Amino acid sequence: MLNKKNIILHLLSLCVLCIGFVLCRYVFFDIHGIIGLPVWLFVVGMVSMAISFLLEGKTTPIFTALAYIIGFIAGIIFQTNGVDAGGGTTNNLWIIWIIVFVCITSAGIICEKFIGSAKKTNK
Repeated sequence: MLNKKNIILHLLSLCVLCIGFVLCRYVFFDIHGIIGLPVWLFVVGMVSMAISFLLEGKTTPIFTALAYIIGFIAGIIFQTNGVDAGGGTTNNLWIIWIIVFVCITSAGIICEKFIGSAKKTNK
C-alpha cells in the first residue's frame, strides 16, 4: 500500500534529479562537453527511483537524486586533463561522475536494506 509520505518523498527526489539533469546536461554543457552521459545517468537514476517507489523505499530516492549532482561536482573538482598515446586530449570527469553516482546510489540501496532489516526485527 502506497502512502502519501512515500509519494511526496519520491516526487521531491524526482524533482531534484530532474533539476540536476537540466543543469548538468544543458546549463553546464560548456564545462564538460559530454552529450550522452548525463542522459544515461538520468535514466539509471529514474529506474532506481521507480524500483524504489514500487518497493516503498525511503533512502534510495534521496541518495539517487543527490548522487547525480554530487557526482558531477566531484567530477568537476577532481578532473584531470591528459594526452593519450596518439596525442589526443583526455579528461576523466566522466569516470569520476559515474563512480561517485554508482557508489552513492549503492549506498542508498544498502542503507535501505539495513533500515528494512532493522524495522523487521523491531516488530
